[in-house]
Amino acid sequence: MTDSVSHERMQISDITPPFDFSKFVWLYGSYKYPELVDVVEDGRYYRVVYLEGGRKALLVLESAGTIEQPVLSVDVYPEDALSTDDLSFIRSKIRWMLGLDEDLTGFYDYVSSRDPVLSRLVERFRGLRAPATPTVFEAVVHALVEQQISFNFAGKIKSRLVEAYGEIFELDGHRFHAFPRPERLAGATPEELRRLQLSRRKGEYIIGVASKVVAGEFDFEKLVSLPNELVIEKIIELRGLGKWTAEMIMVRGMRKLDAIPADDIALRRLISHYYFGDAKVSAGQARSLAEERWGKYRGYAAFYLMYGGRRDGFLK
Repeated sequence: MTDSVSHERMQISDITPPFDFSKFVWLYGSYKYPELVDVVEDGRYYRVVYLEGGRKALLVLESAGTIEQPVLSVDVYPEDALSTDDLSFIRSKIRWMLGLDEDLTGFYDYVSSRDPVLSRLVERFRGLRAPATPTVFEAVVHALVEQQISFNFAGKIKSRLVEAYGEIFELDGHRFHAFPRPERLAGATPEELRRLQLSRRKGEYIIGVASKVVAGEFDFEKLVSLPNELVIEKIIELRGLGKWTAEMIMVRGMRKLDAIPADDIALRRLISHYYFGDAKVSAGQARSLAEERWGKYRGYAAFYLMYGGRRDGFLK
């Protein structure tokens, strides 16, 4: 717990257009559960990140440009003095989390000539980028919690997990939550996690992967540079992590947006609704449609489909 007494202000202007910060902000503001880690308020985005040595800093982002000439204004509130390495790390982390270096034009051109449904969505949501978690480990915990339950119920459980095991950053009387470190989750017990409404088995999975990270037996961050097939192969070796979980981790935590979690129930509902007249769709059918219509952009296309479903109220 800390009171920050100083801050640094920076701008990020070398962003590949188009980029629409307001659509990114809308996403986190649309959830029906209390979002404690990715906080939005009055058009600003608040996030606590960890720096070298386990120090924390609160980032406050807002738009200072346009969709075609994007600029982000960033206020950084650290626990202690920031080095030039810290500032460089923060810039790179923001670029990663918001996908600021991704060029959407190839994706837009590809789907506009092949898929009328996606073509309409990219016109409506021009400049929308898929967000990513700052670490792969965070995406692992998200995916484990979300296994076989609704998105909103999973969100409530994640918020309880953050409240119970995440660290607090205080600024001007306001409390901001950091996502739990692996060390905190490795020290939990299945009984403690059960009280948060996680199943005992899921609690064991989370404790298990966190313990492997802390012990240095598994490094999720090093998987980012590996081919998709090898990433899946390594992830599913871990207890509780199957192919769906691996694909969710790849999309959310590794920016591998040529992957698609075809087993995801919400995604299959959307594909059923928009492409099959609400007829039941198998994971195999969803995967085939994605490969045929969306190609290497299938992860991004799925994200736009999910985002559109939320904006239109189809996904509650």
